[in-house]
Parts: sequence; structure tokens; C-alpha cells
Amino acid sequence: MKTWQHFAPVHGWKAFDDSRTLTAALWDSLPAASWNYINLAAGSSVWESHRDGSMVRVHYSGERVVEFVVQTGVASDTIHPIVTRFHFSHVTPAT
Repeated sequence: MKTWQHFAPVHGWKAFDDSRTLTAALWDSLPAASWNYINLAAGSSVWESHRDGSMVRVHYSGERVVEFVVQTGVASDTIHPIVTRFHFSHVTPAT
């Protein structure tokens, strides 16, 4: 069973001002040849790996990223450079 890993900038999403660059990095890292892109609702983007079905999920408020969640597997391996580049940390989701 794949687990979800929640990531956020050190100072939180409200202080994060690089959503466009993050979105571009996601598109560059998750090509259609290897990932299904799913847009079930406005403000929501999901990429699903062809290899193991693991997912990358991003939620937006307007054009600002407000949530970044990744499943373990190919998704977490692929996203690791982005997490490092943007200095994201694991966070516990609000319940």
C-alpha cells in the first residue's frame, strides 16, 4: 500500500511565492510518456505513474500552490529533486 507524503515550504504555502516555477518544474519532471495527467476539478492536478500507479497531487488557489502531496514509489523518487530544489519539508496534514 502506497502512503501519502505531504510537503510544504519551510515558511508555509502562504509565504511561498514561486508557484509558477514549481508548476513548470512538475510539468518538466512528469512527461506524458510516463505519466497520466488527471484534472478532476478546477484547482487540482494529479499525475499518475505508468510504472506503479503512484501519484503526485497538487492543489491550487487561483495560481498559487496550496498543497503538494506525493505517494511513495516512482512518484516520490521522481519528485525528490523538486523537493530538494524548493527546500520543502515533510509536514503532517491538518485534520
